[in-house]
Amino acid sequence: MLKGSQKSGVNKWLLLSTLLLTCFGIVIVYTASTPHALKMGLPPEYYLKAHLWKVGIALILMLAASKIDYSVWKKGARVVFCVGIVLTLAAIVAGGSVKGANRWIWGIQPSEILKLGLIAMVCAKLSAAGMEIKSLKCSIIQPAIPFGISAILLALQPNYSMLLLFAGILLAVLLVAGARFKYVASVLGGCIPIGLIVLLIKSHTSKRILAFLSPDQYQGSAFQGQHALEALGNGGWTGTGIGMGMQKLGYLPEAHKDVVYAVVGEEFGFMGTFFVLALFAILFYQGFEIARHSSTRFGKYLAVALTVSLFLNFLIHVCVSTGLFPTTGQPLPFLSFGGTNLIFSALFIGILLNISRADAGKKIWEPYMNSADGVESHSYEGFDYSRSEI
Repeated sequence: MLKGSQKSGVNKWLLLSTLLLTCFGIVIVYTASTPHALKMGLPPEYYLKAHLWKVGIALILMLAASKIDYSVWKKGARVVFCVGIVLTLAAIVAGGSVKGANRWIWGIQPSEILKLGLIAMVCAKLSAAGMEIKSLKCSIIQPAIPFGISAILLALQPNYSMLLLFAGILLAVLLVAGARFKYVASVLGGCIPIGLIVLLIKSHTSKRILAFLSPDQYQGSAFQGQHALEALGNGGWTGTGIGMGMQKLGYLPEAHKDVVYAVVGEEFGFMGTFFVLALFAILFYQGFEIARHSSTRFGKYLAVALTVSLFLNFLIHVCVSTGLFPTTGQPLPFLSFGGTNLIFSALFIGILLNISRADAGKKIWEPYMNSADGVESHSYEGFDYSRSEI
Protein backbone atom coordinates (compact mmCIF):
# COMPACT_ATOMS: atom_id res chain seq x y z
CA MET A 1 0.00 0.00 0.00
CA LEU A 2 1.13 3.56 -0.72
CA LYS A 3 2.89 5.30 2.13
CA GLY A 4 4.02 8.91 2.22
CA SER A 5 7.56 9.64 3.31
CA GLN A 6 7.92 11.05 6.81
CA LYS A 7 11.63 11.80 6.40
CA SER A 8 11.73 13.84 3.19
CA GLY A 9 9.35 16.75 3.69
CA VAL A 10 5.62 16.55 3.21
CA ASN A 11 3.52 13.52 2.30
CA LYS A 12 3.92 13.42 -1.48
CA TRP A 13 1.05 11.01 -2.18
CA LEU A 14 -1.41 13.27 -0.37
CA LEU A 15 -0.15 16.26 -2.33
CA LEU A 16 -0.26 14.42 -5.67
CA SER A 17 -3.80 13.07 -5.19
CA THR A 18 -5.04 16.54 -4.19
CA LEU A 19 -3.48 18.22 -7.22
CA LEU A 20 -4.88 15.59 -9.60
CA LEU A 21 -8.37 15.97 -8.13
CA THR A 22 -8.12 19.76 -8.41
CA CYS A 23 -7.03 19.60 -12.07
CA PHE A 24 -9.77 17.11 -12.91
CA GLY A 25 -12.22 19.36 -11.07
CA ILE A 26 -11.39 22.27 -13.40
CA VAL A 27 -12.37 20.13 -16.39
CA ILE A 28 -15.59 18.94 -14.73
CA VAL A 29 -16.65 22.41 -13.60
CA TYR A 30 -16.24 23.74 -17.15
CA THR A 31 -18.24 21.00 -18.85
CA ALA A 32 -20.91 20.91 -16.11
CA SER A 33 -21.40 24.68 -15.80
CA THR A 34 -21.48 25.71 -19.48
CA PRO A 35 -25.23 24.94 -20.03
CA HIS A 36 -26.17 26.77 -16.82
CA ALA A 37 -24.08 29.80 -17.82
CA LEU A 38 -25.72 29.98 -21.25
CA LYS A 39 -29.16 29.62 -19.66
CA MET A 40 -28.38 32.61 -17.42
CA GLY A 41 -27.23 34.67 -20.43
CA LEU A 42 -23.58 34.50 -19.40
CA PRO A 43 -20.48 33.58 -21.42
CA PRO A 44 -19.83 29.80 -21.44
CA GLU A 45 -16.53 30.30 -19.58
CA TYR A 46 -18.09 32.43 -16.82
CA TYR A 47 -18.11 29.80 -14.07
CA LEU A 48 -14.77 28.37 -15.20
CA LYS A 49 -13.05 31.74 -14.78
CA ALA A 50 -14.63 32.24 -11.35
CA HIS A 51 -13.56 28.74 -10.35
CA LEU A 52 -9.97 29.28 -11.49
CA TRP A 53 -9.62 32.33 -9.24
CA LYS A 54 -10.77 30.30 -6.26
CA VAL A 55 -8.49 27.39 -7.19
CA GLY A 56 -5.59 29.85 -7.15
CA ILE A 57 -6.55 31.12 -3.68
CA ALA A 58 -7.01 27.54 -2.45
CA LEU A 59 -3.56 26.43 -3.66
CA ILE A 60 -1.88 29.47 -2.09
CA LEU A 61 -3.57 28.76 1.25
CA MET A 62 -2.63 25.07 1.01
CA LEU A 63 1.02 25.98 0.40
CA ALA A 64 1.00 28.51 3.27
CA ALA A 65 -0.62 26.04 5.71
CA SER A 66 1.93 23.36 4.79
CA LYS A 67 4.71 25.75 5.83
CA ILE A 68 3.19 26.97 9.12
CA ASP A 69 3.72 24.69 12.11
CA TYR A 70 0.39 23.13 13.04
CA SER A 71 0.85 24.17 16.69
CA VAL A 72 -0.60 27.53 15.61
CA TRP A 73 -4.03 25.89 15.29
CA LYS A 74 -3.88 24.80 18.93
CA LYS A 75 -2.98 28.30 20.09
CA GLY A 76 -5.53 30.00 17.85
CA ALA A 77 -8.40 27.52 18.27
CA ARG A 78 -10.61 29.84 20.32
CA VAL A 79 -10.03 32.76 17.96
CA VAL A 80 -11.00 30.73 14.86
CA PHE A 81 -14.07 29.33 16.63
CA CYS A 82 -15.22 32.77 17.78
CA VAL A 83 -14.77 34.20 14.27
CA GLY A 84 -16.87 31.31 12.96
CA ILE A 85 -19.60 32.04 15.54
CA VAL A 86 -19.73 35.76 14.68
CA LEU A 87 -19.84 35.21 10.91
CA THR A 88 -22.42 32.42 11.18
CA LEU A 89 -24.62 34.67 13.30
CA ALA A 90 -24.15 37.44 10.74
CA ALA A 91 -25.25 35.06 7.96
CA ILE A 92 -28.37 34.13 9.92
CA VAL A 93 -29.30 37.73 10.71
CA ALA A 94 -28.09 39.68 7.68
CA GLY A 95 -27.19 37.10 5.04
CA GLY A 96 -29.32 36.53 1.99
CA SER A 97 -31.72 33.59 2.02
CA VAL A 98 -31.07 31.01 -0.71
CA LYS A 99 -33.61 28.18 -1.06
CA GLY A 100 -34.92 28.94 2.43
CA ALA A 101 -31.52 28.86 4.18
CA ASN A 102 -29.30 31.67 5.50
CA ARG A 103 -25.88 30.07 5.02
CA TRP A 104 -23.90 32.73 3.13
CA ILE A 105 -22.63 36.24 3.78
CA TRP A 106 -20.24 38.28 1.63
CA GLY A 107 -19.92 35.32 -0.72
CA ILE A 108 -18.61 32.91 1.93
CA GLN A 109 -20.14 30.08 3.93
CA PRO A 110 -19.02 30.77 7.53
CA SER A 111 -19.97 27.28 8.72
CA GLU A 112 -16.66 26.11 7.17
CA ILE A 113 -14.78 28.50 9.47
CA LEU A 114 -16.92 27.30 12.37
CA LYS A 115 -16.03 23.71 11.50
CA LEU A 116 -12.29 24.39 11.58
CA GLY A 117 -12.69 26.23 14.89
CA LEU A 118 -14.67 23.34 16.40
CA ILE A 119 -12.08 20.81 15.23
CA ALA A 120 -9.17 22.81 16.65
CA MET A 121 -10.98 23.46 19.96
CA VAL A 122 -11.95 19.83 20.55
CA CYS A 123 -8.54 18.45 19.51
CA ALA A 124 -6.76 20.95 21.78
CA LYS A 125 -8.94 20.03 24.78
CA LEU A 126 -8.61 16.27 24.26
CA SER A 127 -4.85 16.39 23.71
CA ALA A 128 -4.43 18.36 26.93
CA ALA A 129 -6.60 15.98 28.96
CA GLY A 130 -3.78 13.56 29.70
CA MET A 131 -4.79 10.83 32.15
CA GLU A 132 -8.22 12.45 32.68
CA ILE A 133 -9.41 11.53 29.17
CA LYS A 134 -11.78 8.88 30.56
CA SER A 135 -13.59 11.33 32.85
CA LEU A 136 -17.09 12.61 32.11
CA LYS A 137 -15.72 16.15 31.93
CA CYS A 138 -13.20 15.36 29.19
CA SER A 139 -15.25 12.74 27.35
CA ILE A 140 -18.52 14.68 27.14
CA ILE A 141 -18.83 18.04 28.90
CA GLN A 142 -15.88 19.93 27.38
CA PRO A 143 -16.48 18.78 23.76
CA ALA A 144 -20.24 19.29 24.16
CA ILE A 145 -19.95 23.04 24.79
CA PRO A 146 -18.46 24.10 21.40
CA PHE A 147 -20.48 21.43 19.60
CA GLY A 148 -23.73 22.58 21.24
CA ILE A 149 -23.08 26.18 20.19
CA SER A 150 -22.33 25.02 16.63
CA ALA A 151 -25.43 22.81 16.54
CA ILE A 152 -27.73 25.67 17.54
CA LEU A 153 -26.28 27.99 14.89
CA LEU A 154 -26.49 25.34 12.15
CA ALA A 155 -30.08 24.49 13.09
CA LEU A 156 -31.02 28.18 12.87
CA GLN A 157 -29.67 28.51 9.32
CA PRO A 158 -30.84 25.66 8.79
CA ASN A 159 -28.02 23.39 7.60
CA TYR A 160 -28.73 19.89 8.90
CA SER A 161 -26.31 18.09 6.56
CA MET A 162 -23.46 20.20 7.94
CA LEU A 163 -24.70 19.51 11.48
CA LEU A 164 -24.53 15.76 10.83
CA LEU A 165 -21.03 16.24 9.45
CA PHE A 166 -19.98 18.10 12.63
CA ALA A 167 -21.38 15.27 14.75
CA GLY A 168 -19.52 12.64 12.72
CA ILE A 169 -16.22 14.48 13.11
CA LEU A 170 -16.69 14.88 16.86
CA LEU A 171 -17.58 11.20 17.30
CA ALA A 172 -14.50 10.07 15.36
CA VAL A 173 -12.13 12.26 17.38
CA LEU A 174 -13.64 11.17 20.71
CA LEU A 175 -13.23 7.50 19.83
CA VAL A 176 -9.64 7.98 18.62
CA ALA A 177 -8.76 9.97 21.73
CA GLY A 178 -9.97 7.17 23.97
CA ALA A 179 -13.00 8.88 25.51
CA ARG A 180 -15.06 6.54 27.68
CA PHE A 181 -17.33 4.65 25.32
CA LYS A 182 -20.30 4.33 27.69
CA TYR A 183 -20.54 8.13 27.99
CA VAL A 184 -20.36 8.61 24.23
CA ALA A 185 -22.90 5.83 23.59
CA SER A 186 -25.32 7.28 26.15
CA VAL A 187 -25.24 10.70 24.51
CA LEU A 188 -25.68 9.16 21.05
CA GLY A 189 -28.64 7.11 22.28
CA GLY A 190 -30.37 10.29 23.44
CA CYS A 191 -29.46 12.55 20.51
CA ILE A 192 -30.27 10.27 17.56
CA PRO A 193 -34.06 10.03 18.25
CA ILE A 194 -34.24 13.80 18.85
CA GLY A 195 -32.39 14.45 15.61
CA LEU A 196 -34.71 12.19 13.63
CA ILE A 197 -37.78 13.91 15.07
CA VAL A 198 -36.43 17.35 14.14
CA LEU A 199 -35.67 16.22 10.58
CA LEU A 200 -39.18 14.82 10.16
CA ILE A 201 -40.85 17.93 11.62
CA LYS A 202 -39.09 20.39 9.31
CA SER A 203 -40.98 20.58 6.02
CA HIS A 204 -38.06 20.85 3.58
CA THR A 205 -36.12 17.95 5.13
CA SER A 206 -39.20 15.77 5.57
CA LYS A 207 -40.06 16.23 1.87
CA ARG A 208 -36.59 15.09 0.87
CA ILE A 209 -36.76 12.06 3.16
CA LEU A 210 -40.20 11.11 1.85
CA ALA A 211 -38.99 11.58 -1.74
CA PHE A 212 -36.05 9.31 -0.99
CA LEU A 213 -38.34 6.61 0.42
CA SER A 214 -41.14 7.00 -2.18
CA PRO A 215 -39.77 8.79 -5.28
CA ASP A 216 -42.83 7.95 -7.41
CA GLN A 217 -45.17 9.77 -5.02
CA TYR A 218 -42.92 12.82 -4.56
CA GLN A 219 -41.51 13.32 -8.04
CA GLY A 220 -40.88 17.03 -7.57
CA SER A 221 -38.50 16.52 -4.64
CA ALA A 222 -37.02 13.37 -6.19
CA PHE A 223 -36.32 15.05 -9.56
CA GLN A 224 -32.61 15.71 -9.04
CA GLY A 225 -31.86 12.32 -7.51
CA GLN A 226 -33.59 10.42 -10.30
CA HIS A 227 -31.76 12.32 -13.04
CA ALA A 228 -28.44 11.86 -11.24
CA LEU A 229 -29.00 8.11 -11.47
CA GLU A 230 -29.92 8.44 -15.14
CA ALA A 231 -26.69 10.34 -15.75
CA LEU A 232 -24.64 7.59 -14.12
CA GLY A 233 -26.51 4.97 -16.15
CA ASN A 234 -25.97 6.84 -19.43
CA GLY A 235 -22.21 6.86 -18.90
CA GLY A 236 -21.64 3.13 -19.14
CA TRP A 237 -18.00 2.06 -19.01
CA THR A 238 -16.28 4.92 -20.83
CA GLY A 239 -18.84 7.74 -20.79
CA THR A 240 -20.48 9.86 -23.46
CA GLY A 241 -17.40 12.08 -23.83
CA ILE A 242 -16.46 15.51 -22.46
CA GLY A 243 -19.27 17.98 -23.04
CA MET A 244 -21.62 15.32 -24.44
CA GLY A 245 -23.65 14.62 -21.30
CA MET A 246 -27.41 15.24 -21.58
CA GLN A 247 -28.61 15.37 -17.97
CA LYS A 248 -26.80 18.65 -17.24
CA LEU A 249 -28.99 20.31 -19.90
CA GLY A 250 -31.66 21.38 -17.42
CA TYR A 251 -32.30 18.01 -15.78
CA LEU A 252 -29.67 18.42 -13.06
CA PRO A 253 -30.14 21.85 -11.43
CA GLU A 254 -26.72 23.46 -10.88
CA ALA A 255 -24.95 20.28 -11.95
CA HIS A 256 -21.55 21.89 -11.33
CA LYS A 257 -22.24 22.02 -7.57
CA ASP A 258 -24.39 19.48 -5.75
CA VAL A 259 -24.30 16.48 -8.13
CA VAL A 260 -21.03 16.94 -10.01
CA TYR A 261 -20.20 13.27 -9.41
CA ALA A 262 -23.15 12.34 -11.64
CA VAL A 263 -21.67 14.49 -14.43
CA VAL A 264 -18.37 12.63 -14.01
CA GLY A 265 -20.25 9.34 -14.35
CA GLU A 266 -22.14 10.39 -17.47
CA GLU A 267 -19.27 11.96 -19.42
CA PHE A 268 -16.39 9.76 -18.21
CA GLY A 269 -18.29 6.59 -17.35
CA PHE A 270 -17.26 3.96 -14.84
CA MET A 271 -13.59 4.59 -15.65
CA GLY A 272 -13.95 8.24 -14.68
CA THR A 273 -15.77 7.56 -11.43
CA PHE A 274 -13.26 4.83 -10.56
CA PHE A 275 -10.41 7.29 -11.16
CA VAL A 276 -12.04 9.80 -8.81
CA LEU A 277 -12.73 7.16 -6.14
CA ALA A 278 -9.13 5.88 -6.36
CA LEU A 279 -7.70 9.37 -5.86
CA PHE A 280 -9.95 9.98 -2.86
CA ALA A 281 -8.99 6.57 -1.43
CA ILE A 282 -5.31 7.55 -1.63
CA LEU A 283 -6.07 10.92 -0.03
CA PHE A 284 -7.98 9.42 2.91
CA TYR A 285 -5.46 6.64 3.46
CA GLN A 286 -2.60 9.13 3.58
CA GLY A 287 -4.55 11.36 5.96
CA PHE A 288 -4.95 8.51 8.44
CA GLU A 289 -1.31 7.48 7.95
CA ILE A 290 -0.28 11.02 8.85
CA ALA A 291 -2.40 10.76 12.00
CA ARG A 292 -0.84 7.40 12.91
CA HIS A 293 2.70 8.75 12.61
CA SER A 294 2.15 12.11 14.28
CA SER A 295 4.58 12.85 17.12
CA THR A 296 1.89 14.58 19.24
CA ARG A 297 -1.61 13.71 20.34
CA PHE A 298 -2.89 17.05 19.05
CA GLY A 299 -1.41 16.30 15.62
CA LYS A 300 -2.97 12.85 15.67
CA TYR A 301 -6.44 14.08 16.61
CA LEU A 302 -6.26 17.03 14.23
CA ALA A 303 -5.24 14.82 11.29
CA VAL A 304 -8.07 12.38 12.05
CA ALA A 305 -10.63 15.19 12.29
CA LEU A 306 -9.56 16.88 9.05
CA THR A 307 -9.48 13.59 7.15
CA VAL A 308 -12.88 12.52 8.49
CA SER A 309 -14.30 15.93 7.55
CA LEU A 310 -13.17 15.52 3.93
CA PHE A 311 -14.34 11.89 3.92
CA LEU A 312 -17.84 12.72 5.18
CA ASN A 313 -18.16 15.52 2.62
CA PHE A 314 -17.16 13.04 -0.07
CA LEU A 315 -19.44 10.31 1.29
CA ILE A 316 -22.55 12.48 1.47
CA HIS A 317 -22.07 13.88 -2.04
CA VAL A 318 -21.41 10.50 -3.67
CA CYS A 319 -24.27 8.80 -1.81
CA VAL A 320 -26.69 11.56 -2.85
CA SER A 321 -25.56 11.25 -6.48
CA THR A 322 -26.00 7.47 -6.41
CA GLY A 323 -29.39 7.50 -4.68
CA LEU A 324 -28.17 6.13 -1.34
CA PHE A 325 -28.93 9.32 0.65
CA PRO A 326 -31.76 11.87 0.42
CA THR A 327 -30.94 14.96 -1.62
CA THR A 328 -28.83 17.55 0.18
CA GLY A 329 -26.44 20.32 -0.82
CA GLN A 330 -22.96 19.05 0.02
CA PRO A 331 -20.27 19.74 -2.62
CA LEU A 332 -17.64 17.20 -3.66
CA PRO A 333 -14.24 18.42 -2.38
CA PHE A 334 -11.96 19.74 -5.17
CA LEU A 335 -14.43 18.79 -7.94
CA SER A 336 -17.49 20.96 -7.30
CA PHE A 337 -17.62 24.60 -8.39
CA GLY A 338 -15.24 26.62 -6.23
CA GLY A 339 -16.23 28.41 -3.07
CA THR A 340 -15.64 28.28 0.64
CA ASN A 341 -15.62 24.47 0.64
CA LEU A 342 -12.88 24.32 -2.00
CA ILE A 343 -10.72 26.83 -0.15
CA PHE A 344 -11.13 25.15 3.24
CA SER A 345 -10.62 21.66 1.78
CA ALA A 346 -7.29 22.88 0.40
CA LEU A 347 -6.48 24.49 3.76
CA PHE A 348 -7.18 21.15 5.48
CA ILE A 349 -4.78 19.41 3.08
CA GLY A 350 -2.15 22.05 3.82
CA ILE A 351 -2.47 21.42 7.56
CA LEU A 352 -2.20 17.66 6.97
CA LEU A 353 0.91 18.21 4.87
CA ASN A 354 2.47 20.17 7.71
CA ILE A 355 1.61 17.47 10.26
CA SER A 356 3.33 14.96 7.96
CA ARG A 357 6.65 16.82 8.31
CA ALA A 358 9.07 15.06 10.64
CA ASP A 359 10.10 18.34 12.29
CA ALA A 360 6.56 19.68 12.86
CA GLY A 361 4.81 19.97 16.21
CA LYS A 362 7.93 20.29 18.36
CA LYS A 363 6.55 23.40 20.03
CA ILE A 364 3.64 21.41 21.46
CA TRP A 365 3.98 20.10 25.03
CA GLU A 366 1.42 17.64 26.35
CA PRO A 367 0.82 15.98 29.74
CA TYR A 368 1.95 12.41 30.21
CA MET A 369 -0.66 9.75 29.47
CA ASN A 370 -0.66 6.32 31.05
CA SER A 371 -0.21 3.72 28.31
CA ALA A 372 -2.66 1.49 30.20
CA ASP A 373 -5.43 3.80 29.00
CA GLY A 374 -5.02 2.28 25.57
CA VAL A 375 -4.51 5.53 23.64
CA GLU A 376 -0.71 5.74 23.69
CA SER A 377 1.14 4.39 20.65
CA HIS A 378 4.71 3.76 19.57
CA SER A 379 4.76 7.13 17.79
CA TYR A 380 5.03 8.84 21.21
CA GLU A 381 8.06 6.88 22.38
CA GLY A 382 10.83 9.21 23.51
CA PHE A 383 8.58 12.28 23.36
CA ASP A 384 9.01 14.75 26.21
CA TYR A 385 5.77 15.11 28.17
CA SER A 386 7.40 16.87 31.11
CA ARG A 387 5.66 20.13 30.23
CA SER A 388 2.00 20.71 29.43
CA GLU A 389 0.16 23.33 27.43
CA ILE A 390 -3.59 23.78 27.86
